[in-house]
Amino acid sequence: MARTKPQRLSFSYDKDADVLYVSVGRPTSAVGELLENGVMIRRDSKTHRVVGFTIIDFARHFASRNAPPITTPITAQLQPV
Repeated sequence: MARTKPQRLSFSYDKDADVLYVSVGRPTSAVGELLENGVMIRRDSKTHRVVGFTIIDFARHFASRNAPPITTPITAQLQPV
């Protein structure tokens, strides 16, 4: 199996907009696909690989115990460093 270069996840939170941004590797331009649960999946426009995701109303989702959980399928390959 070919080894891929490990990439770090980058997190950024905009408190005023209540938005969490997560990028795989360095943030890059991408095409967004908004899901109905307030999550936007960001894909590379050429390879269609997921390069990050954005959670809209992040704090609001986690402030209420009655809020439904955010579920988004993400494929990952974990390797020892």
